[in-house]
Amino acid sequence: MASNQEDLPESGSDAGSASPAPSLYSFSSSVDGQLMLRQVYGRILNNQNDTYFLPADNEEHRRLDLQHQVITLALGGLCPAPDLVRRALRPRPGKAPGILDVGTGSGSWAIDMAKLFPHCNVVGVDLAPPRVDGDLPPNCRFEIDDANLGFSHYRGTFDLIHARSVSAGIRDYPQFLEELAQALRPGGVVIVGDGDMQLFDEWQCPLAYVEEGSPGFTWTHRVFFAAYNAMKNRGGSIDSPSMCPTWLRAIESYTDVGWHKVFIPIGPWRQSADPKERIIAEMLREDCFRYIAGLAPLLLSEGYLPESVEKMQREAAAELRELRARIYSRWTFAWAVKK
Repeated sequence: MASNQEDLPESGSDAGSASPAPSLYSFSSSVDGQLMLRQVYGRILNNQNDTYFLPADNEEHRRLDLQHQVITLALGGLCPAPDLVRRALRPRPGKAPGILDVGTGSGSWAIDMAKLFPHCNVVGVDLAPPRVDGDLPPNCRFEIDDANLGFSHYRGTFDLIHARSVSAGIRDYPQFLEELAQALRPGGVVIVGDGDMQLFDEWQCPLAYVEEGSPGFTWTHRVFFAAYNAMKNRGGSIDSPSMCPTWLRAIESYTDVGWHKVFIPIGPWRQSADPKERIIAEMLREDCFRYIAGLAPLLLSEGYLPESVEKMQREAAAELRELRARIYSRWTFAWAVKK
């Protein structure tokens, strides 16, 4: 199902794209996929909304495959709160349990869940089609959908809803959580998770923004800070990771709210790290290399000069490669059960 991404319209500005109505679009071919994509500053982006402005091309999907491996290793499985997930997805007579993956990206999580729970029906939705090599599991499918337009077409359909790394594209995150509650069956579980754009020092304290040349300055933090502001300017709920437990508790239809945070070093700079941590840290560093490389359309569209973007990307990559920056990334997960 991998799509041909050549001969797409080139766009260097934000004009000409908006979320479609209706929001749901099932696709079955690479031709369908091309209608959902556009070229912006040399990368392929979704053509459905301008809030989420990271790439949606094969290169980005390979990065998301790698990120999926990082998070799976860090969590020790595909989901936090695994007992709640297994209970929600237990086999039952009459109707197969349903799983929804919002912001499915490359589709890795959805495919892995379809294989792990073959008695469940899995649906992955995103603004752009995933890159899928080989045959899909028979219980897995993908659809084009803009989560900002709601999930009224999915009311009472799913027993597990998973949304990871979507905050940059969600304009109203509390409302998004309300919509997910409506799409759950009673007893169903929602899991949301994201990496903080705030980075942390070697003592896991938040890094303060400082100018180049000042003590504590790092190019990695500089480029993440620039991306944070650009995403916020576009209306993304980029501060949502730390707020999700509070928002979930405020929604009457949820109960049993829980959360989990995991710090992962960006690069194998910790001398006392065990072999597993070193592997995860190395993988996350590679993920960050690719993530930083994919920020050009976002930053250029915000008015950064090409030479400034290139310098930030080049210096941050060198800093991480040479282990000159001892930085942690923090991933925050929250979950709740539908009453």
